[in-house]
Amino acid sequence: MAVIATEEYRSIVFKEPRFVEYFRLATPELEYGRMNIGSRPAKRRPSGGIETLRAIPWIFAWTQTRFHLPVWLGFGAAFNHVIEKDVRNLNMLQEMYNQWPFFRVTIDLVEMVFAKGDPGIAALNDKLLVSEDLWPFGEQLRNKYEETKKLLLQ
Repeated sequence: MAVIATEEYRSIVFKEPRFVEYFRLATPELEYGRMNIGSRPAKRRPSGGIETLRAIPWIFAWTQTRFHLPVWLGFGAAFNHVIEKDVRNLNMLQEMYNQWPFFRVTIDLVEMVFAKGDPGIAALNDKLLVSEDLWPFGEQLRNKYEETKKLLLQ
């Protein structure tokens, strides 16, 4: 599951050509670099891409949108892969949740993020801040959010 989740996450964050532009427009990431709110700069290298962002600005930018993408992205693909492989694996995942504290806490964290999240705010941000040609990409991400939420709540 970790391999599938990681592949999904990296394929969108690092390989999807629309992602960086979408991230910069849909979140307040660029504004954080101009604010003096921490002991270190927001980026490791000023000229680098999102891979040079430090963890706090990366998470904070997504938190401000109420979309929390770094927390849930990849979970849906991993769960879907396991369940599609054999529908009985859903029972295995439920048993893992009931018997394995680490797994339960991880799932509970993602569920808490879904409780705090609001893809409607992300959609509104898209309409107000993101160029129209990126709207389908934002909608694709919101669909992944909803699919992941549905899978985790089974």
